[in-house]
Amino acid sequence: MDEIRYFMEESLVSVHPQSSIKEAAQKMRHHSISSIFIGENENYTGILTDTDLTRSFAAKDLDPDKTTVSTIFNDPIITLGANLTMEEAYGCMRKNNIRHLGITEKDTIIGILSIKDFANYYHNKFSQEPGEKGDIQYFMKDSVLGIESENTVLDAAKKMAQHKVGCLLVSEEGKVKGLFSESALTMDVIAAGRPLSTTPLSKVLVRQLITMDCEQTMSNAYQKMRENNIRHIPISRGKKIVGMLSIKDFANYYSFKFCQSDNQEDQVARYMQGNMETIPDSTSVQKAAQRMKEKKIGSLLVTQNGEITSIVTEEIFTRKVLGDKLNPETTLVSELMENPTTIKADQPMDSALSSMHENDARYLAVIEDNKITGIISLKDLTIYYKNKFITAQDIDE
Repeated sequence: MDEIRYFMEESLVSVHPQSSIKEAAQKMRHHSISSIFIGENENYTGILTDTDLTRSFAAKDLDPDKTTVSTIFNDPIITLGANLTMEEAYGCMRKNNIRHLGITEKDTIIGILSIKDFANYYHNKFSQEPGEKGDIQYFMKDSVLGIESENTVLDAAKKMAQHKVGCLLVSEEGKVKGLFSESALTMDVIAAGRPLSTTPLSKVLVRQLITMDCEQTMSNAYQKMRENNIRHIPISRGKKIVGMLSIKDFANYYSFKFCQSDNQEDQVARYMQGNMETIPDSTSVQKAAQRMKEKKIGSLLVTQNGEITSIVTEEIFTRKVLGDKLNPETTLVSELMENPTTIKADQPMDSALSSMHENDARYLAVIEDNKITGIISLKDLTIYYKNKFITAQDIDE
């Protein structure tokens, strides 16, 4: 039941290769789709996407009435058999850095699979699994690009093409007022016949800005995206927007979280900090803080009679020393140290993330042969997710 044929879109929409860009965009708007086949009578030669319309058409300020789709569409179509699995299809999509696949049976294209279909597939299949609060921060794109509303659609298209992003936050007088996306460019500008070089973003931006707090789960964020039929959702921390999630981030998240087999490369031992910094429990808080500053670290393991037994962190110092107005010169580490949350070295990094959430901890002591041999920090987790998940093979916006 994981075969592509059960999840692909069977209603194929196409335009003639000599059709104008405006005709193609109008047809995409009519069918509410982000891509369209080029060709006739099942003889398709390429796929035109709203990303193509942004990067290869709009950013170059071409004439939508005079430019034909044959000049900018993706050629050739990358296809897969309908009998293959969704996991195989997703691997093909990542390998080729594309968001759409033609699906074939007996050498004939019978359907299309988009990155949105993968997100839906993985979400529906694994939505019964408990989500981890805070996962969003590891999978969102944390460099959010913006533009002022008095700029033109052409300005926005050029910026999106340059940075290979699918949307921009639009501001007015320094305050975020909405979103401008590839979809809006296709549906509300090109299809509507608006001139790119003179239409200000203030006329076409989506002003209903739907956001999600970074402490929520990826599952909750995706549910909100589906409910509002959007492909991008800004991520906030308090009143500040700190990142952006796109539909491809959800497909990547579910694939990574549930479809990757455990191996040594995913184990805690590979990412832990093995060169541990330790201090005796008789050390003053001031000297411990100086050691942290010198080594540029946020935690120290504490020894008693030469054995590692506890941990102190920047958070402990802030909460207990500053909060209780203690004297750091006379207060000893032994008065503040806590028992570390531990994890075995052969456990997967996903277990480390879960343990941090469950224990409200930013640092875990790593255990091998019943001895503490290293430390895993929130920073190490971030490095792991970025290395494992955000690679050169990831699909562009």
